[in-house]
Amino acid sequence: MVNPNKKVKRPDGLGKIYKYKTDENENILTLPISELLKENYIYIYRAINKENFYIAPDDSCFFFKEIIYENEVVGFATYRPSNINESSLVMQYIYILPDYRGKDLLVEEIDEAASLFESSILIEYPSRAIVDVLVKHKLARVFNNRFVISRIPFIIPMVSLSDANSKVVREEFDMTDKKGYSKLSLVYDLDLCAVVGLASSDIENMYTEDVTEDDDLNNYNTMSLPLRVDNEKFNCIEKRENESMIQDETYFKKVREIVDSQDEIIQNWLTIL
Repeated sequence: MVNPNKKVKRPDGLGKIYKYKTDENENILTLPISELLKENYIYIYRAINKENFYIAPDDSCFFFKEIIYENEVVGFATYRPSNINESSLVMQYIYILPDYRGKDLLVEEIDEAASLFESSILIEYPSRAIVDVLVKHKLARVFNNRFVISRIPFIIPMVSLSDANSKVVREEFDMTDKKGYSKLSLVYDLDLCAVVGLASSDIENMYTEDVTEDDDLNNYNTMSLPLRVDNEKFNCIEKRENESMIQDETYFKKVREIVDSQDEIIQNWLTIL
């Protein structure tokens, strides 16, 4: 009987990549993430369920990439194309078994994926833990002890501020009636565990469902929904509820002021390889 806890080995140290397929009509057939895990990596699938790691129901990817440590598969990352930047791929999920965290595998994965796919990498819905790793490896920098500027762009669905502070975590938030617009941002709030999407010029422009794709979507403020893991570790729902800048409707204006006040430092830092 095969031991379900036995890790998949790659003697050559090279991780396998599963790629989408096309049918005879050139329709793209993406990869069902949960099913792929269940069929090929039952030990990772069980670990994910034990940790309550979120993968959206029926979610699929264009690329599924193994993460290797000492010739064993200890995690995975999934990718899809970006609808904002054709030269980028979106890292939808990355999961590393608990015993192998803290071994720089996230940063290695970003570098390796960018090289293999010849694309820049965007991180979808980063957790606070992912942002902390980016800071540790100087891929992100903290300003005012709170706001992070990242070299690796983040991508989030656009939601209103009231949705982002509705006390509902991303995993339980109903996106059915949302328009599906996305926002790129380099800004992350460590206190609120939130990606902060700032309006490009009109600092008081708030995203609402009245906005259409004919509008300049970059010119609206938005904030990511809280993640369950971040709320459990950092109580970010309560912090959002009690944030005075949100209560007095000055949050995005003040974040913009902080970012602008550091603009020269930020731009110089971002251009240093």
